Amino acid sequence: MKNIFFLLLLLAIFPKVFAQHSSCDGNRYKNYAFTAVDSTIGVQYGHNFTMNGVSQNLLLDIYQPMADTVTKRPLIIYIHGGGFVQGTRQEGLGFCLVFAYKGFVTATIDYRLIDTPLVSADSTTIATGLIHAISDAKAAIRFFVEDAATTNVYRIDTNNIFVAGGSAGAITAAQVAYLNPTDIIPAYFLNLMAINGGFSGNSSTNTSYTTPIKGVVNYSGAMWRKEWMSAGEPAIFSAHDNLDTIVPCNHGLSKAFYPTYTFPLYLDGSCAMQQEADLKGIYNQIFINNSSGHGAFLQSSPLIDTVLQKTSDFLYNIICANILSANDVGNSEKLFQIFPNPARETLNIEIPFEIKNATIIIYNELGQIVKRDLKINSHSLSIGVSDLKSGLYIVVFQNDNRQVHKKFTVAH
Repeated sequence: MKNIFFLLLLLAIFPKVFAQHSSCDGNRYKNYAFTAVDSTIGVQYGHNFTMNGVSQNLLLDIYQPMADTVTKRPLIIYIHGGGFVQGTRQEGLGFCLVFAYKGFVTATIDYRLIDTPLVSADSTTIATGLIHAISDAKAAIRFFVEDAATTNVYRIDTNNIFVAGGSAGAITAAQVAYLNPTDIIPAYFLNLMAINGGFSGNSSTNTSYTTPIKGVVNYSGAMWRKEWMSAGEPAIFSAHDNLDTIVPCNHGLSKAFYPTYTFPLYLDGSCAMQQEADLKGIYNQIFINNSSGHGAFLQSSPLIDTVLQKTSDFLYNIICANILSANDVGNSEKLFQIFPNPARETLNIEIPFEIKNATIIIYNELGQIVKRDLKINSHSLSIGVSDLKSGLYIVVFQNDNRQVHKKFTVAH
């Protein structure tokens, strides 16, 4: 009776167990988990007209891990750069392949580019180009959300959709994630949005479907106004060159168009966005490269490998550790992961930061200790459980003043 009471007491004081994605296995999304990728090229997701009145079918390319059996998979939509005046969706191929091999469904998309002469342009022209890109990107998101709700060809988990991009594509991705009707928006910007379909855009007719965003991958991007970032909005990973003059890392003048053209364009780059995210409690990380280049961190190894791995780790923490805000970063319950559950032969324990001298104790459903004094001295530990009977168990993680409990099942 004493043991049963002890178990009930433990269960009563357990923190709530936050659900991780069912496909998380400690490897997928963080490392290369597949050896081949399927591609579907040139799928139309929308249609619209350019600034010059040219009719344009909007296409995307889709990449999926081959022979994947998971029924609901995270999606990353990549938006290429090019200053809103050039670039093609094919520029996202490398990024999409990397993350498809890691277990994501990925897509790289067309969007309408500015096709009127810049010599007669002003900042309103660039704002219109951005709004066109936002409209097109939202149509691409709705394409996958509608598919998930109907034919389900691509098996997307609509609770885990991420937008990514470089330069102009990253600027687009950030506005897609953070710009909404509750923000304080300049009248000229609102007017341009109204002309182009409002907040839903007008690049597809399926506007009854939503555009849920879980997180942003921002390479050398910016906000038009950093104040559009609000508490509770999507997490963001950024990488930026600290002396970038094309898209400044802090608030500053972009030299993408100035002084070649007569209009100045001020942006809030990744460093300013990080400060705003910290202020608003948005989960974020930033990689700063000491360079005056624009996207120099993606142009040579090992920097590109470092950035891509940091991106993977960040997305993994969102999907598999359920970190959704800055407050969650210090939440041991979310960071302490066990898998598989149920376990048969081995139970794996993982923590995404290095620790020393932590102790693991396992109790059975009667409150009896069945394994004790197990030490974890890095990020992970594998425990053999083949000798345990089938049933419910409790694993207790103890480190200094931190103690976390989780339930798992052994099933032989």
